[in-house]
Amino acid sequence: MTVKSYIAALAAGIVLGAAGTAHAKDPALLSLTMEHFKDTATVKDDPRADATTISTEKGYAEHTGPLHMVWQDEFLSGVIDKQTGQKSFRVEAWIIYTGSWRSYESVSFQTPDGPQSVPLIKVRKEAANCAVGDCTYTERIAFSVDEELLRRLAAGYAPGKASIWTYRFLANKGPDFAGGLSSAEIAGLLAKVDEITHALPAVAASAAGASLKLDLGLTGMAVAATADHPQRAGILIVGVEGGSVAQKSGIIVGDILYEFDGHPIKVLAELQAAVAACAANCAAAIKLYRGLDAMGLTARF
Repeated sequence: MTVKSYIAALAAGIVLGAAGTAHAKDPALLSLTMEHFKDTATVKDDPRADATTISTEKGYAEHTGPLHMVWQDEFLSGVIDKQTGQKSFRVEAWIIYTGSWRSYESVSFQTPDGPQSVPLIKVRKEAANCAVGDCTYTERIAFSVDEELLRRLAAGYAPGKASIWTYRFLANKGPDFAGGLSSAEIAGLLAKVDEITHALPAVAASAAGASLKLDLGLTGMAVAATADHPQRAGILIVGVEGGSVAQKSGIIVGDILYEFDGHPIKVLAELQAAVAACAANCAAAIKLYRGLDAMGLTARF
């Protein structure tokens, strides 16, 4: 049931016994994994703009009230230019409330380099049910976020140890809105974006045939260090093929690979180059973090 029909039904006095309706309980946000958000991400192509949009909107929603409704939702989206592979990201939200217009103007959030505040992108505003009682307002808003910040936030994710990145929408009038996204959701979106980006013909050609997936049998994304763990940076492993060199060497999803065959690894291009330079039948030493523990493995080609 929509908010509009729910409010109308209340005004007509026909929503009786709704509190006794049984509903499935939402999973806890922090229980959801990076793989969950990657697998549930929506992918939409826009032929006119030659771009692809990836969104985590379907990954999580909180249902509240007697009719188990969603009164607000927040999610990430990324847009990839299919010709160049250039990416842009933003946090999107829609918020439903009663009373009077709040007109959210800006957002404040924390970064590893300190607090930041930026103006909001006002997507759409709607008012409904004013004829049957208090108006119900919906504000759809968004703000752009740098890829570098997202990757630094994703670096804090480890299986079973997701955290919440918080922000606050500041209203022109009325209460502010406190929101947040899990590090698993951020990591999941980036993993899906990287997967699609690497499959683009222009990006694949620029890699000059040095295919990470074919050589090692894994997919990953670059993650930066955090203030708490300044050395924990490299390539976060998001997929390992069965029977591949990566699997046989003992690499698992969630590992952060930071050195290959003596070469420090910070971005995917460095790992691709190091793998491509490895001679046939070589045994390459791998250094990685599993959780917070550093360990070494050997990849045999």
